[in-house]
Amino acid sequence: MATSTPKDAKKALRQTIQNKLSALDGDTITRQSAVAQNIILTLPQYNNAKRISIYLSMPKAEAETDILVQHALRTGKEVFVPYIYRPQSGPGEAKQRSIIEMLQLRSVAEYEGLGRDSWGIPSLPAEGIESRENAAGGEGLYSAVESGVGLDLIVVPGVAFDHGMNRLGHGAGFYDEFLTRFCKDGRRKKPFLSESARATRV
Repeated sequence: MATSTPKDAKKALRQTIQNKLSALDGDTITRQSAVAQNIILTLPQYNNAKRISIYLSMPKAEAETDILVQHALRTGKEVFVPYIYRPQSGPGEAKQRSIIEMLQLRSVAEYEGLGRDSWGIPSLPAEGIESRENAAGGEGLYSAVESGVGLDLIVVPGVAFDHGMNRLGHGAGFYDEFLTRFCKDGRRKKPFLSESARATRV
């Protein structure tokens, strides 16, 4: 008899929650997403933040972030969004897995004009990536530890959260890898959930 592992349990829970989310209609998701986003807009962590990373949501079965993105841009905050890419492998090296970098979204007009990737997520174009500011204060990719510049707030996606605010993601590990890489030089602390934010639940 096969023994269930924590990985198996997470996979099963992820599928169960995703099935429930897929059954929700678009109006319900939009309404509940608006409630959650408006709560974030009242938090001092958001209002005091100058540099924010916000995920751009899938077209269904995920909490929407449109209100947050537009509000942050219109109020002069610097907004950084995920850009998924596969780092180039050197001669004889195994093909590397895709990772994310957080790159600056420059304006509301740019946001509204973004194309969508294969998941239907609004995504930055590959053209001009090398000159786009990243969350570490450098430009383009491969520079996550160039300077002491960082992010004041990160809004991450999640399939589910427990009462201790532990997160179950979509399973690709993009955010775990990004945060580990982003903080590995020791000049940036990994994000933590403050007590005031921990008490805020929808």
